[in-house]
Amino acid sequence: MSTLSAEEKYRNFIPEESRDYLEKLFAGFKRTVTIEVYTADGEHREYNEFTLNICRAFNVFSDKIELREYAMDSEMGKNRNIIATPTVLISPDEYDIRFLGAPAGEEGRALVEALKLASKGADGISNSTKEILEPLEEDRLIKIFASPTCPYCPGQAINAFKAAVARPDKVSAWNISTLDNENMAHEYKVGSVPHTDINNTATFTGLEPEEKFMLQLLFLKPLEEVVEEQKTAKAEAETADDTVFEDIDLVIIGGGPAGMSAGIYAKRSGLSCIILEKQGVGGQVALTPKVENYPGFTNIQGFELVEILGTHAREYTDIHQFAEVSDVRYGKRIDIVTEEKTYRAKGVMLATGVNVRMLGVPGEDKFYGHGVSYCATCDGNFYKGGKAVVVGGGNTALTDALHLKHLGIETTIVHRGDKFRAEKVLQDSVRREGIEIIWNSQVSEIIGEDQVESARLINKDGTENILDTDVVFVAIGHTANTQLAEKLGCELRPDGFIKVDPNQRTSVERVYAAGDVTGGVRQIITATGQGAAAALAAFDDFTRLFDDNTENGKNIW
Repeated sequence: MSTLSAEEKYRNFIPEESRDYLEKLFAGFKRTVTIEVYTADGEHREYNEFTLNICRAFNVFSDKIELREYAMDSEMGKNRNIIATPTVLISPDEYDIRFLGAPAGEEGRALVEALKLASKGADGISNSTKEILEPLEEDRLIKIFASPTCPYCPGQAINAFKAAVARPDKVSAWNISTLDNENMAHEYKVGSVPHTDINNTATFTGLEPEEKFMLQLLFLKPLEEVVEEQKTAKAEAETADDTVFEDIDLVIIGGGPAGMSAGIYAKRSGLSCIILEKQGVGGQVALTPKVENYPGFTNIQGFELVEILGTHAREYTDIHQFAEVSDVRYGKRIDIVTEEKTYRAKGVMLATGVNVRMLGVPGEDKFYGHGVSYCATCDGNFYKGGKAVVVGGGNTALTDALHLKHLGIETTIVHRGDKFRAEKVLQDSVRREGIEIIWNSQVSEIIGEDQVESARLINKDGTENILDTDVVFVAIGHTANTQLAEKLGCELRPDGFIKVDPNQRTSVERVYAAGDVTGGVRQIITATGQGAAAALAAFDDFTRLFDDNTENGKNIW
């Protein structure tokens, strides 16, 4: 006979470290959160059991969690429109936030965040999200297809949950596990996660900044289309003489950690400044699942760190999101042209970041999300028992290959060189696992009908061959966003990043650069430090130039 009580068993279901964290978190809840769990006998028995155990554990941890358990075919199940087992509802009398499938792995993190949001209610929603969704008049049903191994999926699910809390009268948010809802994932043609479907009308793949997500939810189309339509409408309504100008000291292009840090330091130095960000604030950090190396935070989610940095930066300077710079012109004043206005600045700081490097071959765009992926951890589970090609020779490529091999996928690495750049321990592991390597070769085409079927390879000696595969995982690094830097005449490094001095000055006077776009050690802490250094350098330069550039006691700026 067991000596443990039921309460002790459920408490022990959660590891001690996580248990302590959750108990402290739940103790701080402002109001009670209800969890409803719906299960059925037979199919998905293990998933049902896991879901009940984790929800019962949460209930044991805190009197702020109220658990209700129902059969899927119960009257309550019919009233709540339960269509899958298990299903978890969060405060269903207030919101339609639900999990279809067991909240295991990374999806467990999404469940905890959903509880947190339900406890805070509207107080946990940013003003920008409230403002974007305020005009929403039609119902929205958001389905986020996720995987327990996908570190980016919780971020997208949380975007959906925030929308449901901001507009509970109009928005439903469902997190659907592809692991135990394979038929539904197949119906929605999910080939890469996170996969977002809204009203069976708009579909997006990948994790997106919060504001971008909300705008796409409002307009039911990609943000790029919305922006283009607005540009066209404005161009038809205005003439060239309607251009609005604004004189300013420093324009910061890019709203990641470097840009936000620069905004704080510039304003504190007495400079007028503005941050222009063409998407949502945060840059790569907003899309980072977990940050464990930023001083002061032993473990914080990327979007949470972005909220902290953004709140701090906004205390000092304006951040204009979705303000894309279309042109820059260098002179005594540097013109920075956006759709809304042209800024005439003394100087400009480039914090434009990087993008994932793509192969740039036929078939890559066509099959993105249907056999072309840039995250093996996210999408590997879709290809168990199949074949995969990993392109690259660095740490990420070899780590991806090992992960896929352990999932039971026949994996081949294609590398353009004759030796890897990855750490020796990873190379040894690849060799030990017997993963096939094709050296001195590049993918020149990705082939298939509706899904990837093969990849065309071209060898260094010019010979070609076709390699059968179900998926191509691309892991070849990042490219710096240097278009504006090149337009201003800034010198680039041999690896394509912007060349700067120790104070973040570029080769062009009054043009500065910071963050990932400058290469080197691309970390959050270095980006914030570089942003601060750039702002202080700008202050020093503007002070010197003001002193040296006067005519008859008048500033010529």
